[in-house]
Amino acid sequence: MKQTQVSLIQMDIEFGKKEENLKKVNSLIEKAFSQVSPEIPHIVCLPELFSTGYDLDNVHLHAESIPEGETTTFLAQMAKDFSSVLVASYIENKEDKYFNTAVVIDENGVFLGKYRKIHLFPPMNEPTVFSIGGFTHSSVSFKINSGNLGLLICYDLRFPELSRRVALEGNTEFLIYLAEFPYPKYEVWKTLLQARAIENQLFVCGVNRVGSDPNSKFFGHSLIYDPGGNNLIEGTEKEEVLTGNLDPSVLLEVRSSLPSLQHRQTNYY
Repeated sequence: MKQTQVSLIQMDIEFGKKEENLKKVNSLIEKAFSQVSPEIPHIVCLPELFSTGYDLDNVHLHAESIPEGETTTFLAQMAKDFSSVLVASYIENKEDKYFNTAVVIDENGVFLGKYRKIHLFPPMNEPTVFSIGGFTHSSVSFKINSGNLGLLICYDLRFPELSRRVALEGNTEFLIYLAEFPYPKYEVWKTLLQARAIENQLFVCGVNRVGSDPNSKFFGHSLIYDPGGNNLIEGTEKEEVLTGNLDPSVLLEVRSSLPSLQHRQTNYY
């Protein structure tokens, strides 16, 4: 792993208005890039379903092919323009099925792959609209210039066995959660992100939206935890860009001082 800068785009998503959200993201990514050093690898993270929010009644209008669709093309250009890795979630249409899909695009604008959300959230009607997803690339992590990146979406956070799989099989060094975590679940959000960092001894970044839609209100408080569970950065409840530095020496120190990941073969039964 190399030293890495991570920007969390804590945005207020305009409900069902894709073009407006893409325009907003353009200016927010530009702001994120102004906060970092060009010499150090940079990752930009957008919240879950950043381009439309949970406008699931119109999923047929918003869904697109990935990576051939307009949103992937837009993100690829942004990644190339700002020499940054981009991570984002939006609605995918594949063989008459809909998925809540996250993508990774490298700093050259190259599409590296996608992850489709596995754990669908009943209170937001995801199981009635989306199909259960999974890992569609050859690994559970993405190899980027600065290291091995793991990527999960919102409700996946409540299932520790999934993050453990990503940590071990992918030799993952930083794990990113893209979310629309609503009120009143702030303590759940903060506690589980910290737990995922401690138990897997990696950096955990959680980007959450702010604002509201017709059904929910969202609290923001995007966070970064280091592999020891220390809070590196936390947002407010307002739209903002948060940037933190991930120091690889911290990862090495934590894993060498307490090599708990090596105990994964223990048979408890």
